[in-house]
Amino acid sequence: MKILTLLTIFLLLTGCGNQGWIIANIPLDQEKNTNTVFIEIVGSDSVIHWYHGKIYEESNYCYKHQHYEDVKIK
Repeated sequence: MKILTLLTIFLLLTGCGNQGWIIANIPLDQEKNTNTVFIEIVGSDSVIHWYHGKIYEESNYCYKHQHYEDVKIK
């Protein structure tokens, strides 16, 4: 009985059996959570880029792609 209780608690806390990642009943879906560290920019080709700090109209380091990228405002 003790093992069954521990197994039930473990399954409830880890979210086993649910879709997506859930830790202690907190969903970690990418569509619902927003990035608070980086500025996310969606390019004209629908590619997401992550920049930190101010964005300049020149080379900026993209943390998602891990290299410098030229940014142009249209």
